[in-house]
Amino acid sequence: MTQHPVLSRRDLLRGAGALSLAAAIAPLTAACGGGTADVSAANARLKLPTYVPFGGVKPDLAAGDNLLPGFYGYPADPVSAITGKPGAGAGKVDILVNTFSPVPPAVGSNSYWQALNDRVGAELAFNIVPDADYGTKLTTTLAGGDLPDLVMLQSWTPNLPAVLKAKFADLTPYLSGDAVKEYPFLAGIPEFSWRPMIANGGIYGLPTPRASIGNIMFARDDLIAERSLNPAPQNHQEFVALCEGLTDAKAGRWALGDTGVGGGGALAFTLAMAGAPNGWEVSGGKFTNAVETDAYPQALDAVAAMVKKGVFHPDTFSATFQQGRDWFGTGKIALKVDGYAAWDILLSTYQGIDVGAMIAPAFDGAGKGRQFTGSGSFAVTAVKKGDEARVKQLLAIANWMVAPFGTAEHLFRKFGVEGTDYTMTDGVPKPTKRGETDVKIPLQYLVDSPPVIGPGEKAVVDKQYAFHRKAATLLVEDPTVGLDSATRAAKGSALSKILNSAVSEIVRGNKPVTDWSGVVGNWRQSGGDTMRGEFEAAYSKQR
Repeated sequence: MTQHPVLSRRDLLRGAGALSLAAAIAPLTAACGGGTADVSAANARLKLPTYVPFGGVKPDLAAGDNLLPGFYGYPADPVSAITGKPGAGAGKVDILVNTFSPVPPAVGSNSYWQALNDRVGAELAFNIVPDADYGTKLTTTLAGGDLPDLVMLQSWTPNLPAVLKAKFADLTPYLSGDAVKEYPFLAGIPEFSWRPMIANGGIYGLPTPRASIGNIMFARDDLIAERSLNPAPQNHQEFVALCEGLTDAKAGRWALGDTGVGGGGALAFTLAMAGAPNGWEVSGGKFTNAVETDAYPQALDAVAAMVKKGVFHPDTFSATFQQGRDWFGTGKIALKVDGYAAWDILLSTYQGIDVGAMIAPAFDGAGKGRQFTGSGSFAVTAVKKGDEARVKQLLAIANWMVAPFGTAEHLFRKFGVEGTDYTMTDGVPKPTKRGETDVKIPLQYLVDSPPVIGPGEKAVVDKQYAFHRKAATLLVEDPTVGLDSATRAAKGSALSKILNSAVSEIVRGNKPVTDWSGVVGNWRQSGGDTMRGEFEAAYSKQR
């Protein structure tokens, strides 16, 4: 299972919940046998689902290696790709999933939810929990008796492989190799998104596919142009100059609002500039973590200097994730690291702004820029253990939910019923007021179809595609995706806390960057070296 070595800001804020969850599921870990070497060998032998891409619609902009296809609009007559109702006879299907948006109206007053149930042919009983409360809800759910049929599990879930083995179905017989062809749209999900589903020598979850491009440094291109600044800095010095040019504290404007304490943000962007690995790197079978490289203290020192220069919003260290988005959308900050899908969210939420993106240049300007890949999946959606008929029924429902772009199922799932939930102009749906409220069931965090660029205004789609095409040639992968480490599963959150606490103090200017070597030594002794050895052993099984 994938878990990044430095947690995101959202994950850092969940720290207490993660510790509670770890305590709640500790008995599961003890109950699960099998050593890391045995599991790694089984993972290496596993045959992932055969990839059969959907060919029913031609993109306006062609896909390529690590490059998403681009679409200006939906087909005039999207094909209905699934006959019948996949959930017929399933009855009630309980689903636990998080959301980053306001919880939509309940099914009784939500026409979209009612239509969704009708098309699937089952009662989809969503328990939609705000992200800030999800860790607590997941803890009580896993500790309780009866589980929901489908449960979204974040990658930071402590001892995730043990939880999956003890509580949820092994999907290998249904999805491994050509078996997945019984579910053709699950077969349309690329291998990159299936790798994080590997656990215990099997396939233990359904992916929520995300693009390989990972997080992006978004820029308010309109604000940059307004100040006649350089939108494409070629080194760190030019990036700092851009940040200084965007900052006007008296006017309530700053360049940035997230230092990256806890992961992501300006620190991740600067680490890419400095040439750091994407979490880990491997050479000759030997693994090195980013925190052990010279690039890490270089990036820490650079971000600390930027904090001192005052280019960050003064409430940066206490801001929530949504506050950062609001600052960006309202022009209080002009640069923000976010998921690639946020491009469309920002444009639709904050009308009239111009959003662009930038590649991290080489720190000294020598060489090409770099872009860290993401993990391939937002989360792991687990299926409740049951008899074969029930598991296959749930997989059939999931297959309907991941119907790809260009199908009638995809259009309905994303936008609802035309005339009620959206209107269509030149193939681009525009939500109605009702649609903006009702069509907020977070299916995209449960399971999802392969991502695409668009649909949208041609100039915007072209701009997004151009960035993706450039970034696709500069990707830096995390070699641990799909590799097993018992230490990471059990102690990943605690090890990240050691690092994040020190990062916070250094970036704030409370401690010197020279302290970093001691922090790394503590991390290594507390489990970092053990984790490294487990990755190396797992990696050797794949050779």
